Amino acid sequence: MKSRMLKAVIFLTLLLSALLPAAVTEAAVNTLSTTAQKQFDKTKAALSSSDSAKLQSLYQSFIQQQNAIGERDTRLKVTSKTNDDKESEIRQKIKLIDKAKLDALDRKVTQLKQYYQPLFDKYAVAQAELKAARKYGIKELTAAVQLKVDLLEISVKGAKEEIRTAQNALSSAKSSASDKMKRMRTQLDAINAQEQQVSTAKSAISQLNKQKSAEWSDLLYALRSYDGKTAIRSLTTLFSVVQQISAQQIKIEGYENKIAAINKSVSYQLV
Repeated sequence: MKSRMLKAVIFLTLLLSALLPAAVTEAAVNTLSTTAQKQFDKTKAALSSSDSAKLQSLYQSFIQQQNAIGERDTRLKVTSKTNDDKESEIRQKIKLIDKAKLDALDRKVTQLKQYYQPLFDKYAVAQAELKAARKYGIKELTAAVQLKVDLLEISVKGAKEEIRTAQNALSSAKSSASDKMKRMRTQLDAINAQEQQVSTAKSAISQLNKQKSAEWSDLLYALRSYDGKTAIRSLTTLFSVVQQISAQQIKIEGYENKIAAINKSVSYQLV
C-alpha cells in the first residue's frame, strides 16, 4: 500500500514538474567550447596585432565580469534570504508586543469580576428583598433591608470602581501596544518600496540576459566564419551587456542593504 502511494506521489511530482514553468535563474556563464576556442584562436591569428590583442582582452574581460556576476548573485541570494527571514521574525515579534503585560491585566480584570461576583449577587438579592418589603408595607422590615442595601451598595461601588480601574488599565495598555505595532509595521512597510526596486532591477537583468544569449550566438557564428571584426563587435556588445547586468546587481545590493537597515532599526525598538 505504501509503495503504491509513494509511486503515485512521484508520478504527480514529475507531472507537475512538466506542467509548471521552470524557476527563473541567473544565466549561466558563457565560455568557449573546445571547438569554439580553436575557432577563436584561428580568428585571432588572422587579425592585426592590435585587433588580436583587443579580441583577447575583450573575451577575458567578459569572462571575468561574468564570474564577478555569479559571485555577486550568490551573495545576493543569501542576503535576500536573510532579509526575508529577519522581516518575518520581526513581524512575529510585533504581534507579541506587551503580550505578557496584556495577559496579566486581562487576568486581573477576570479575577476581580470573579472575586466580587458573590458581592454583586448578594446586593441583587438584597435589592429584591427591599422591593418585596416595600410591597408589603412593613416599615421595620423595609428599614432593616434598606440599611442592608445601603451598606452593600458602598462595597459594590468600591468593587465596581476597582474593576473599572483595572479595565481602564487594560484598555490603555492595549491602545499603547496597538500604537507600537502600527508604528513598527509602518516602518517595515518601507521595505515594499525597496522590494519593488529589486523586482525592477531583476526584470532588467532578465532582459539583459536574453540579449547576452542572442549576442553570444552571434559571436559563435562569427567565430565559425572566422570573421574577426564581427567577433570584436559582438564581444564589445557582450562586455557592455555584462557591465549593465553588474550595475543592476549593484543596485540590488543597495536595495537589500536598505532593507537590512530597516529590519535592524525596527528590531532595536523591540528590545
